[in-house]
Amino acid sequence: MDKLLLSYAHLMATCLALGVIMTTDLRLLAKMARYRCIIRPPRRFEMQVIALALLALCVSGAGSIALGLSTSPEYLDNPKLQAKLLLVALLCANAFVLHRITFPRLAKPHRVSGWTWRDHLSVALPVALSNTLWLYCAFLGVARSWNNTRSMAEVLLPALVLYGLAAAGILAALRVAARDEPQTPPDWIDSMKARLSDHAPLGGYRAPFEDSQQPGPG
Repeated sequence: MDKLLLSYAHLMATCLALGVIMTTDLRLLAKMARYRCIIRPPRRFEMQVIALALLALCVSGAGSIALGLSTSPEYLDNPKLQAKLLLVALLCANAFVLHRITFPRLAKPHRVSGWTWRDHLSVALPVALSNTLWLYCAFLGVARSWNNTRSMAEVLLPALVLYGLAAAGILAALRVAARDEPQTPPDWIDSMKARLSDHAPLGGYRAPFEDSQQPGPG
């Protein structure tokens, strides 16, 4: 029963974090569809929920490992589990980067069009890593057929590929968000904004009222 409860707590922490992350990502994507885009950091409540979920993930995971070692001293001799532990450690380190570098940078009310290349990287790389690791670690939790059948390199390689794709996608999204006014004639960025927005026809823009009025976190 202890193992079952720990697994359930582990699952619930992962689902809670992923739900908040996906909701936040969708809200940011909607803002990127507007001209004169300003991207705010996640709300304090959202950050607290994800932090608590990460803590619960680590505690429940450590409990499961302790139970596993109590029944089998070779429990950790599993390349998939070793890779997951490495990725969770990286997830924790990346959370520190997000809170100390990325979110404070987003708290400054600057339009994306005024961002430097360093600003783009400081947002895209850790955000892509966070999303990738949460999703991939959740996948590893259910990939029981990989136990003792895949090498550590085989487990880590998909995570690296997914991270590269996520980082490239976020950098492309930031390029779309950096457009302040539509071009004449409209190009692919204007077309993308029009498709993403429910009320942004080509040839004009709507000022992001909530972006200009919404206070920063805290």
